[in-house]
Amino acid sequence: MSIFLDFDGTITAQDTVGELANFALRVRADEGVDLKNEWDNVVSAYVDDHSAHVDGYEPRPHARSLPEHEIEFLRQMKTVETRSLGRINECRLFRGISPAAFREAGKDLVRKGTIRLRPGFKRFVEQRRREGWRIWVLSVNWSSAFIEGACGELEGVKVIANDVQEDGSIAGPPVLNPPDASSSEEEPRNLTNSRDKLDAMEAVLADEGLAGKPSVYFGDSTTDLECLLAADLGFVIADREDSSLLATLRRVGKEVPHIRDHTTSKLAWAESYEDIPDDKFILSQT
Repeated sequence: MSIFLDFDGTITAQDTVGELANFALRVRADEGVDLKNEWDNVVSAYVDDHSAHVDGYEPRPHARSLPEHEIEFLRQMKTVETRSLGRINECRLFRGISPAAFREAGKDLVRKGTIRLRPGFKRFVEQRRREGWRIWVLSVNWSSAFIEGACGELEGVKVIANDVQEDGSIAGPPVLNPPDASSSEEEPRNLTNSRDKLDAMEAVLADEGLAGKPSVYFGDSTTDLECLLAADLGFVIADREDSSLLATLRRVGKEVPHIRDHTTSKLAWAESYEDIPDDKFILSQT
């Protein structure tokens, strides 16, 4: 029995990538290096690149009425993410920052309240662990250590995400770059989009001997779409019923009731982990 949770916006109440970058900018400033303008350029280039892809892609959203239509659109976004990672690597914003420093930064930002975890998250994880569920955090975030720190280094919870190398470059997780792949001609693979997430989830299930056994996925954005559809049960975490992901799922024909109205649908949504009842717990019925 496996549970996979996205991090940004799913475990946390907001996206944390900006806070991760701000932490690194402070480290660089303390060293006497001001990279703010360079970083602003990286962010601006990504926004422009992303907008160009969205605006120029055919078919347009109203014509993408089936899951496979949206999945192809999301997979085509890989080139945008890869170019952005190239700019991040060239900027060297993260150079020399250790995993321990990222881990402590995650903890500190949660302690200060800069990063807020969704209500009920820790209790939810602890309860599911007691019930025998295996739990992974699966994220396109740039630092698995940062995620570990923000989550409070929960016992038994494994994080699958990218990692910052000593030279400041972003490397993908081992599950997407197995040892036998190092001799191939393929480029090392980062975890950046919905297909990467699906491949990582399926690889973990296969490696752990859990393929074909009950799996549950929690997510909040379209990078989670493929995993939500592939899992036995998918939960969308959203602040409102018209969130971008919920609107996308409904556009491609998927029923996503609120958890309080959930019966037999494969998908449901909730505002927080406190909304998911323990009595007659839905996950255990999968």
